Amino acid sequence: MSIQVDSDFASDDRARAQIGAAVSYLLRDVTGVAREHAVETIVEMVREIASRPAGAEMATLQPLMSGVAYRDFVIDAYRRDVDRWRATIRRSNGKKIRIASPPSVRDEATTTADAITAEKAIEFARRAIDLGEVI
Repeated sequence: MSIQVDSDFASDDRARAQIGAAVSYLLRDVTGVAREHAVETIVEMVREIASRPAGAEMATLQPLMSGVAYRDFVIDAYRRDVDRWRATIRRSNGKKIRIASPPSVRDEATTTADAITAEKAIEFARRAIDLGEVI
């Protein structure tokens, strides 16, 4: 995921149309609690952008990697240290999850390996879900 800055919109209406299309894309297959969380994440992102000083350089910002919906789960990346990212995995419906190794039942699971970017941490979490390490 990357942030693309396009300050050459044809008009305000064109910019609004692109925002609407992006929001529709992000919510396309999301339902229930996961949809509510996705909407909250989008609103949070808009508020964060709106609170920046005018002319803040967007190209250097870390993309928002919170509330990523994947299957029946929601994944949040967080930064532990410089170039050390992990992700937490939780069910979108709020139910507990089972962890394969060591066997346990919890509210959420955390990836065990550090990733160099938030995107990689999300990828590690998706892989854990696909491999059945988180059920």
